[in-house]
Amino acid sequence: MAAEVAPAAPAWLAPDPLVERIHLDDASWVDVVRGLVPRSQEVHDALAASITWEPGRVYRYDHWVEEPRRYGRGAGPDAHPALAEVQRWLARRYRVRFDGLALAQYRDERDSVGFHRDRELRWLEDTVIGVLSLGATRSFLLRPLTGRRAEPDDLDGVLDLRPGGGDLLVMGGRCQAAWLHAVPRQRTPARSRISAQWRWTSRTGRRDPNPPYSAPRHFARVRPAEG
Repeated sequence: MAAEVAPAAPAWLAPDPLVERIHLDDASWVDVVRGLVPRSQEVHDALAASITWEPGRVYRYDHWVEEPRRYGRGAGPDAHPALAEVQRWLARRYRVRFDGLALAQYRDERDSVGFHRDRELRWLEDTVIGVLSLGATRSFLLRPLTGRRAEPDDLDGVLDLRPGGGDLLVMGGRCQAAWLHAVPRQRTPARSRISAQWRWTSRTGRRDPNPPYSAPRHFARVRPAEG
């Protein structure tokens, strides 16, 4: 009697996704893959219900500040088969190995993250960072690092990729060394958005001397005047 063959698990990824590369400068780029996960809302809803979500906190000067977004505790690619498929797709296309992934939830239009670089990687000269959007469409801004402090409403030189549910953004090259990215607050109502992120660095080039975003910040010490 022939053994029964179990039906193949349904594929979560689009069969032939179009990858559009945007060259930000001579050494920085971002790939935009629209609709990589067609059933993205289903994935969002499953993660929203099954993952333990906790607020993040950072120490700023003299007190703890709660971040306006939540993080998935203990999440990995096995949290949902779609995430495992995306991780394998990224590894094959970019020929790098990711140790795991991180999940963040933007609950509504009030949740956000300001302009920053992923300095936790420390080596920023050659990186690959994949960001999969699930749920609501939100702005995803990119701005060149100029050394000057820009006002929040100053959008000069800002690129908005605005990923929708199931879209994948991949930042590469020197993007983390030379560009900032953000998910801003918005004035109109927004549903929940979950962001899945994969990060890799070649650990080559100059090590970034700046502290990571999560590092505590303190008031500068003022030396007493001499004499």
